[in-house]
Amino acid sequence: MSLRKALSADLGGTAARWDIARWLLLCAAVATVALYWSGLNGPFLFDDAANLAALRPWYNGQLDWRQVVLGQDGLIDSRPVSMLSFLLSAGLGGPGPLSYKIGNVLLHLLCGLIAFRLLRRALGEDAALAPRARFLAAAAVALWLLHPIQVSTVLYAVQRMAQLSALFALGATLAYFVARQRLSGGHPRSAWLLLFLAFPLLLVAGVLSKQNAAVAPLLCLALELAYFHGQRPAAIRAFFGLFVALPAAAVLAVLAFAPDTLLGGYAEWDFSPIQRLLTQARVLCEYLGYLLVPRGEQMTLFRDDVATSTGLFSPATTAAAIVLLLAVSAVAIALRKRAPSVFAGWFFFLAAHSVESGLLPLEMYYEHRNYLPSIGLVLAVVGLCALLPARAASPRRLRGAVLAVVAMCALLAWSTQGRVATWRSKPEIVANALAHHPDSLRARQTQAFIDLSANRYDQATAQMRYLSRSPLPRRRLLSGIDLVSIACLGGRDPDPAELQRALADRQPQITLDEVLVADLLAQASAPGRCPRIGNPQAIATVTALLDAASAQPDRATPKRQLRFVAALLYARAERWPQAQAQAERAWSPQASADIGDLLVQACVKNGQMGCARRVLSRLAERTRSYDRAGQARLARLETLIANR
Repeated sequence: MSLRKALSADLGGTAARWDIARWLLLCAAVATVALYWSGLNGPFLFDDAANLAALRPWYNGQLDWRQVVLGQDGLIDSRPVSMLSFLLSAGLGGPGPLSYKIGNVLLHLLCGLIAFRLLRRALGEDAALAPRARFLAAAAVALWLLHPIQVSTVLYAVQRMAQLSALFALGATLAYFVARQRLSGGHPRSAWLLLFLAFPLLLVAGVLSKQNAAVAPLLCLALELAYFHGQRPAAIRAFFGLFVALPAAAVLAVLAFAPDTLLGGYAEWDFSPIQRLLTQARVLCEYLGYLLVPRGEQMTLFRDDVATSTGLFSPATTAAAIVLLLAVSAVAIALRKRAPSVFAGWFFFLAAHSVESGLLPLEMYYEHRNYLPSIGLVLAVVGLCALLPARAASPRRLRGAVLAVVAMCALLAWSTQGRVATWRSKPEIVANALAHHPDSLRARQTQAFIDLSANRYDQATAQMRYLSRSPLPRRRLLSGIDLVSIACLGGRDPDPAELQRALADRQPQITLDEVLVADLLAQASAPGRCPRIGNPQAIATVTALLDAASAQPDRATPKRQLRFVAALLYARAERWPQAQAQAERAWSPQASADIGDLLVQACVKNGQMGCARRVLSRLAERTRSYDRAGQARLARLETLIANR
């Protein structure tokens, strides 16, 4: 049947509904590929380089595949399923951005297909919407596929981790929903297999892709409360007891008796758990604004300009955001029986955000965190159709609804096309960010690095000058140090007093930003580069930053990293006792092997062979047999000790 015939057919017919759903999904899929095609050659961004660094040496035969997939971290932190998929992409198409982004587009389509199957079943349980479940599910998925907010997931290579996490979470939720329907239909055996075999396998695969797939049981709970009422079967009670109640009790026990296990990471940030939760209320409302009223030109990776909420009315929008979220939740609860899909979609959205927008010590804002939650939001939006009067279901009005969906898809596609065009070039991404978020520290720093690489030192300096006028002390500190580094890299001779003026704003917590500016200063102060800014000035700056953060726990990762920078500077200056002291405080069994390497060298230089052998033994314990670079490191350090 042609599209024209499908549109003109009586939409009450099953075949017509299927044809329209099929055409809509097919057109959305083709449009998705066409829209993203021009962005596939775009650059690597942010943490792409760090996360994908091992793939090029593997591709060139210099690294074992197990080192790529398993890394040096624990099994969960290594995200082996995601890394295995990157390995497959690199093997098929090479280690450049193109192969990874093609894979991301294909995964985007696959996520859309799984979402369609899940939403079709969910809407089929909504009495008011069941006759149009296929069409409404297809409409929701088409809107999701084409939404401009997805660009920062699909064209951001490393965010395949978020896509795979979403894929397996959706698959697990679909397995639960099929099982739930089979229980209602009197087929308990297959239901138990889905609930207690398929679901946990998919859940584990999701968590091994990215940890936020752990929200899948909460997604199931939202759907259970929305669509199924009355006495719950024993299998369902056991399912939620095992996958929701038991983990919730474990989390509460950890928070009560070993809170640092989950909250210790706050030592790395300049906000508290309460401040993060308050801020996330505003962030969620902003996400909702961009999802419901897309403004593609204002969306960006660079959202480190989000102000931290320090109280309910600081800023004042904090309380308003909390009230709005509570009000929408109350409305969704009130509509649970009349419009269960609104309830299901809204609480799916909140549940899917519960890890990355909850209590864990993570950065405040990233667009890609909406990849899975936005599926819940489109379900809630189409679920509102249950509130329409019965006459709205007439064939003529339904044809109008189809045309309205097509028009909305066209508007979303237009906005997405604009974002994709921007994402073809890193300078364009940064320029767009600065146009709409001029106070973004990272956007300013990235633009400064772009200018530095093009020898545009005056423009790079201008970026830092802007930040130096910030009301935020940390930004003045960072920009002040960067100004000195840029001047050195530009062949100028900055006054050391500029570093002292910058250090007036040093902070009681070291963050990753301090590590990055200290690393640039270390490069800029290399011997022979800057007449008045050398090792002594760089060492004094880094130690001053560390002294100001004396109350910050030494376990904080950024503080360890900054101590490593200090150790490298001392080693460069041949001040080995101080290098050893800093390296020892930076070293831990989980720390980078580079720190252990430097510590062994410092111990040898200081004649402390016992120290050198102990650290080397620790390095040997954690170095796997297939880690060629690690084994070569061990051999070099063993030779160094033996020749002492």
